[in-house]
Amino acid sequence: MRLSNRGNLRWGFTLVELLVVIAIIGVLVGLLLPAVQQAREAARRMQCSNKLKQFGAAFHNYVESHGAFPPGLVALGATNCPAQTTPSNDARAPWSVLILPFLDQQQRYDRFNLSLGFSINNEFSSPNKAEQLEPNALFHCPSDINGRSHYSNYIASAGGGTPTGSGCVATNTSNFILYRNGLFFVNSSVGLRDISDGTTKTYMMGESKYMVHPDGNSTKHGFWSAGVYLRGDWRYYVNLLAAIEPINQPYTGPLDPIKPNNEAVVGRTFGSRHPGGCHALMADGSVQFLSQDMDVNIHRSLGARDDNGPLEMPF
Repeated sequence: MRLSNRGNLRWGFTLVELLVVIAIIGVLVGLLLPAVQQAREAARRMQCSNKLKQFGAAFHNYVESHGAFPPGLVALGATNCPAQTTPSNDARAPWSVLILPFLDQQQRYDRFNLSLGFSINNEFSSPNKAEQLEPNALFHCPSDINGRSHYSNYIASAGGGTPTGSGCVATNTSNFILYRNGLFFVNSSVGLRDISDGTTKTYMMGESKYMVHPDGNSTKHGFWSAGVYLRGDWRYYVNLLAAIEPINQPYTGPLDPIKPNNEAVVGRTFGSRHPGGCHALMADGSVQFLSQDMDVNIHRSLGARDDNGPLEMPF
């Protein structure tokens, strides 16, 4: 309170008082902001989990109709450890397209021509590439800022094990590994009876933040509907992953040590933008949140469908 020139009393705040009030408001906002952010992330995690449950229901409906899970990737003439010489011509539809009718996306499915080629990445063209470039929001995790294009955060599991355990490694670098002891791999046809470890102990799908994105540091960005690149010295996929590296710890390797996102990484790492870990869809249709600190050997064992493990579950 202060006295005016005319002797009248006037109510007001001094500059110091205003600064104190502003400081108090700033402190309160600083205290509340983390709580608001945590609430928003909790909501996004729930949305992400629900999307994975949709995939789980769709995969089991596919099994009921076809007797087995869809092939991870279709490739003409491929063997157990494929070594094609014309990779851009041999790639056909991946699981992510074959499952569309069971995700209430029949119209989207009908726009693909399954008898023709599928692009592997942005370097290759195919009759289906224009449709592959169209985003599919179901494949985007709400916590990932990259989930606004033809990118995907939900990737089917090809298996798991040590980096040398596959037996199908590219000859020029160990970055490019194709696993086939999971539910989805090149020309696979795995049924529920083939999951001897049990459906509660086998990954069906994992989250990923490592699919190469057009805004990133590589021109070879991937598609949610990509085909497979198969050649003896340079083979990879971008919409299948295996439990090889620890969660949220991407392999950088000798090929691109300064580029954490390249086409070799996505096939061997789980990860997400959720703090502390990522979601996994199990073969029984349940969704679990995996800690990034979980034992890597248990993680690898959960990728395999028939390795008699793991003995202890991390969740």
